[in-house]
Amino acid sequence: MRVLVTAPYMGEFGWELMSWQGRVRWRFERGRFDRLVVLGEAGKAVLYADKPLEYHKVALSALPGLAYEDRRALAPGYEPVPAGRIRAAVEPLVAAVVTELQRDRHEVEVLWPDYAGTIYPCEPAHQRFIRFAAPCARTPPAPWVLLVQRTRQVGAVNWQPEQWSTLAELLRDRGIHTTVYPHDAEAAIAAATHCDLAVGQSTGGLHLASLCGCPHVAWSVSEPRLWTPWQITNRQRYETFWNPLATPVQFHEVSRQPEPSEVAGWVEHALEKIGRRTGSVLSKALSRGQWAFKRQLARRVVRQKTFKHWPWPLQRLARGQML
Repeated sequence: MRVLVTAPYMGEFGWELMSWQGRVRWRFERGRFDRLVVLGEAGKAVLYADKPLEYHKVALSALPGLAYEDRRALAPGYEPVPAGRIRAAVEPLVAAVVTELQRDRHEVEVLWPDYAGTIYPCEPAHQRFIRFAAPCARTPPAPWVLLVQRTRQVGAVNWQPEQWSTLAELLRDRGIHTTVYPHDAEAAIAAATHCDLAVGQSTGGLHLASLCGCPHVAWSVSEPRLWTPWQITNRQRYETFWNPLATPVQFHEVSRQPEPSEVAGWVEHALEKIGRRTGSVLSKALSRGQWAFKRQLARRVVRQKTFKHWPWPLQRLARGQML
């Protein structure tokens, strides 16, 4: 029996969703393996459950630093932990699993994260994505909005609990049902499979919503630097580069944290335009058409090596205004 073993992924949840679990599925299918053994944190087995899976829960709390990209980083300056140090810390866990499988005469291959900020394109040549879905015990009447609260301490300042409470009250006064995003991945998938819209500050839970086909509203406080070696904005990441299922999204880049009343307005507008049970058919079709155009622009123009040789005014037009 051919077995693919994956070493622990210890980076950000959004990176695991968009630049790892799809990579695992891609390698499993290309290698024609019979069995998948994943070493990972508790609660994430559902991300790999479409394969013949054996999930080994591992505790990563003793590892140095905080989750950062596909690796760890040390506060307060968030200096990345060297990849060799991370790999050495988890290698005994991987070796023990591999030894046991080989003892049973299985052919084993290990897939390791680079632990170095490596990001894979969300394209069939690099990753294989599925739409996550799960049944929901109780589905409130429309409109139903999932509140995705950012809790990570790396990077931007988070909204405070009282701001989320105020938003929930404002939406309730407008006849909109709300549910707080659950931290259990399976429960989160169930909510995102059935709710009309998710909303939150840029965070991994919104990327999970995207992979559930859940329309969402996201915001982030604008930064002077562009995101990753792809040199894209956070908006472009949500709309195209990390949106393999063409999930409708409205992204807001703001200069300061918005007020709850402002976000409530965004939610009402999004429910009208892209809500799962509330948006109009025409609005959804227009959203998908815009996504398809930007997707092709990103894939066939902006990410090509020759693009950097274009005259700067054309680069700025394509990258900043069209994409």
